[in-house]
Amino acid sequence: MMRLISILILACASFLFAEPKLSVAVTLAPYAKIVQEIAGENADVVTLVPPNANPHLFEPKPNTLRAFSKASLYLSDGSGLDKAWRPRFLGVNKNIRIVDISQGVSWMNEEAHEHVHEHGEELDPHIWNSPRMAILIASNVCSALVELDGLHAGVYRTNLEKFSKRLSDLDVKFTEATKALSEDRRTFIMFHPSYGYLARDYGLKQIAVEVHGKEPKPRDMQKLVHIAKEHQVKTVFVQPQFSRRAVESLSREIQAKIVSIDPLAFDFEKELQKFISAISESSK
Repeated sequence: MMRLISILILACASFLFAEPKLSVAVTLAPYAKIVQEIAGENADVVTLVPPNANPHLFEPKPNTLRAFSKASLYLSDGSGLDKAWRPRFLGVNKNIRIVDISQGVSWMNEEAHEHVHEHGEELDPHIWNSPRMAILIASNVCSALVELDGLHAGVYRTNLEKFSKRLSDLDVKFTEATKALSEDRRTFIMFHPSYGYLARDYGLKQIAVEVHGKEPKPRDMQKLVHIAKEHQVKTVFVQPQFSRRAVESLSREIQAKIVSIDPLAFDFEKELQKFISAISESSK
């Protein structure tokens, strides 16, 4: 009996004096994935934009703001979207530490190659959708966690090494696969241009279906069909955050295969694997 009481006392003491987890806020699910890969069980992650939501139209709900109010660290990518949300979030948590996780990233303007998609000088926020950029983001996340929680620095750095190795292997796979593509098989189409960094880093060409964030008009579709045929496009990607109608119409017109892909998925690595498999398959 005394032994049982001792065990219960020790269990209660362990619970009472357990180190509190870090509460880390990120905007998007891919960043939550990276934080969880690096932090392991040492952090709870608050993801501000829910799955399948269009970040360009996102409005934070009360429960999201409540969760953010309890976070101790906000990992921001510094993009225009992030900056637009920041005043609203800081209104409920003025003392939160903000760290830029895009340090070292070579930014692109948010535009689509070969097609009209003008947003002025707005930065393309989709930096995680290239293995090379994801490695940089992960390194910045690790540095932020180490600075805030030096006690677990060894864990964070070990996890970073494992994650970076996986992404480096994926980088090699992309490099080899894209090198094998002929020049007339390096173009792909997406409704919203979410893979610009991937295209830049691996010598591909991305064409957007949307025009100023909206579905294309008949005149735009005619131009898009002409470009697609000129570049012999064989793959058209459709995203869950946007309508399939224009993409399906285009694929029929140019006889291209439709591939569903989610650039905002938590498991963005899996989506990148799907991407390179689709591109490689289309070249055969």
